[in-house]
Amino acid sequence: MAGSAGPPATAPAEDLPSGASWRRAAVSGLFVVLAVLAFARALSGRWTEIARQLAAQEPAVLVVALATAVCGVFMSFLLWRGTLAFLGTRLGVAIAARLFFVTQLGKYLPGAIWPVLAQMRTGRMMGIPRQRMGLAFLLTLGLATLVGFFVGFLALPALLRAEGPLVLLGLLALPLFVVVLVPSVLNALLARALAVLGRPAMDRQVRGNDVVRGVAWSLAFWVVYGAHVWLLAVSLGAPPVQTLPVAIGGFAVAFGVGPLLVVLPAGAGVREAVLVVVLSSVLSTADATVVALTSRVLLMLADGLLAAGSVVAARRARPPVLTSGA
Repeated sequence: MAGSAGPPATAPAEDLPSGASWRRAAVSGLFVVLAVLAFARALSGRWTEIARQLAAQEPAVLVVALATAVCGVFMSFLLWRGTLAFLGTRLGVAIAARLFFVTQLGKYLPGAIWPVLAQMRTGRMMGIPRQRMGLAFLLTLGLATLVGFFVGFLALPALLRAEGPLVLLGLLALPLFVVVLVPSVLNALLARALAVLGRPAMDRQVRGNDVVRGVAWSLAFWVVYGAHVWLLAVSLGAPPVQTLPVAIGGFAVAFGVGPLLVVLPAGAGVREAVLVVVLSSVLSTADATVVALTSRVLLMLADGLLAAGSVVAARRARPPVLTSGA
């Protein structure tokens, strides 16, 4: 659904909270403070470990890997922005980036719900319906996760060697994932879910070309995102050709499993454990652990850099928010 144009925008919405909505602004401000503190706390307790892991890598490799990770995170933002446009709201890049990257710091709080709650509240202050913001988040996460599990086929041999029976059991669910991506099935599921929640139906139906665009964009996103793991692994001696599918597929599976465990901030521990298991097929366990921990550090830095950069960019350019529908 990335890149879908969506219906024509018709009504300018508020970009800043009015005096009457000061309580909403206060709550949103409190969330930002808590999210930033959680992000800082996640870093503060690991400075020694961070320094040790970074010292194990060449500086040039770290810079390129960080740049690749930033590109991957930014592509996830573009996927979300395209989904929001499909649902009927088009945001300028600067204001959309601030909304997305700042609220994404909420994933460092325990639980997986804080980013979507923050996006719904912040979007409402800008005149965007809460339902639309929530659907944009869930559709983006759902599509990226489903595609990520299929990308995980690249690492299937390594996964089978490590956790054969468990992986084979998980493969039984993949046909269900394919069915969910069929537009008629997806539309029916969304309509049923909204009806159960007592919410109005979507303004438009998902079409085949919407799914194709979303899947294609998600595939590109996982390739770029996982490439930073490949760079880190190769720098420690992993064979480049053999490691490429293992790194990209393993990272996609590891990252996709994280949100399923909602009590852990940003999938803490789970992603690293899966990466170590997969990368152990091309590296020693010790080196695989270094790669997994370094990847976590770089992704945290990418989140922080993009959040800070989006705030600066939004202050310099504040295009109007355009929205259609209720």
